Amino acid sequence: MRLVQLAHNHISEVVNQGDFCLDATVGNGYDSLFLAQQVGITGKVFSIDIQAQAIQNTKILLQQNGLDAVVQLILGSHSNLLELVDKTVHGQIKASTFNLGYLPGGDHSVITQTDNTTKAICQAYQITELGGIISVLCYRGHAGGTKEANSVAELCEHSRWSYKKIEGSENPTSPVLILIRKT
Repeated sequence: MRLVQLAHNHISEVVNQGDFCLDATVGNGYDSLFLAQQVGITGKVFSIDIQAQAIQNTKILLQQNGLDAVVQLILGSHSNLLELVDKTVHGQIKASTFNLGYLPGGDHSVITQTDNTTKAICQAYQITELGGIISVLCYRGHAGGTKEANSVAELCEHSRWSYKKIEGSENPTSPVLILIRKT
């Protein structure tokens, strides 16, 4: 099973209609779409990306699927998510997704940075409700990708969070999925 599908399976066990979710690294919008389908018209998804192209791609995808009203698209850095996500829902986020690396089909020189990512994950944990989940898909095939994946795992260990690390394959540059549960 692909790691994205595995992440979605775990998220769907936790998220219900009417919940609040976060897509911290929008990319081409597939996680935002998935989360919007989970929360339905009574829920809300906050979707953040630093690249205008990612926000535009996601807006189109959501419109094509009739779910643009469910998602608030936010141009900004995931490392500032505490300021970017509506403060009235802090502590009520049921699931957050992170796909690290670069925008597929976009500028590959613009990549997530380890320090920003670990800061963002700490902030996501802070606004996640008890029993919620944070999915972090780490792509290790680009410069800094392995360091970023290792830093996320170290953050989980150091913070004593409940988490599971799933390797994509035995290849050292394959993706890694880290699922964090707030317990």
